[in-house]
Amino acid sequence: MKAFYISLKPFLNHGQLLRPTPWQDVFANNNPLEVEIGFGNGEYLARISQDNPGTNFVGFEQYCERIHRTLRKLSRTGLDNVRVLRLDARAGLERYFNQKTITRIHCLYPPPWPKKSDAKHRLFTTDFLRLINSRLADGGFLKIVTDHEPYIDWIRDNNTDTGFSIEFKVIKANYGTKFEKKWVDEGRCEFYELVLTKTGHIPIGLKEDSLLQTYLLDDFDPDLFSFKEYSHEGIAVSFKEILYDPKKKVALVHVIACDGPLMQNIRIVIAHSALGWRVNLAEGSMLMPTMAVAKALECVYQAAKKD
Repeated sequence: MKAFYISLKPFLNHGQLLRPTPWQDVFANNNPLEVEIGFGNGEYLARISQDNPGTNFVGFEQYCERIHRTLRKLSRTGLDNVRVLRLDARAGLERYFNQKTITRIHCLYPPPWPKKSDAKHRLFTTDFLRLINSRLADGGFLKIVTDHEPYIDWIRDNNTDTGFSIEFKVIKANYGTKFEKKWVDEGRCEFYELVLTKTGHIPIGLKEDSLLQTYLLDDFDPDLFSFKEYSHEGIAVSFKEILYDPKKKVALVHVIACDGPLMQNIRIVIAHSALGWRVNLAEGSMLMPTMAVAKALECVYQAAKKD
């Protein structure tokens, strides 16, 4: 049977990384560092890593299937200059990169969210552009390619006090991604490229982790578990389900924790111990220790606590 992919080495568990991450230790060299946001099926990431073996690349993607396909492509290159994370790029840049450590950032065909009601989901807000500026080295640049010209205008409108100059041009298909090939097959021949070059530095420090507390209960009855949804000042926690094993005296609670645009699926365990019932994160959780995760633990504790 043919291997699904040869090596998992390019895939990093962000929950086990130091913050900020010493990328020179991860790659075992001091080569320049570039980032791709939303690498999709990995066509471009595999290509540029082959074309630039003296450069290190870190890719962000949130969909498992795309990461699987990318790992297959990377395994064929025979190189060791790419690492990928299943993580929102905003959270990644906030916590894993020091200022002025990235030479270039690439983002090909980000979702344009063309409906006015969906524009809030767009990635390149003024705040995000300022964060990118802080992580780029002096003279570094951000390249964005899209098929949606109004998205270009929207990004331009957001480029106020971000420390970037902008260069715009209409281009032909050049990147070989899944979506680009699809549009070319449909007869599309023009796309839009923005290059934002850093002209001044905006200092933004690392986002600090939130303290994640373990709670203790004297008693726990799963039939009395009553979760209250939480939403306040950009932080939201919503309940999905609870599973309980009466033999092992363990409950697993699934909740969604949102810090603004960062959404995380959280598994919280309520387990019987010698000290009582412990409420803590499930082992192996790959998450960012944010304020919403800390609030999720508190909400589960309150839902499990008897009045």
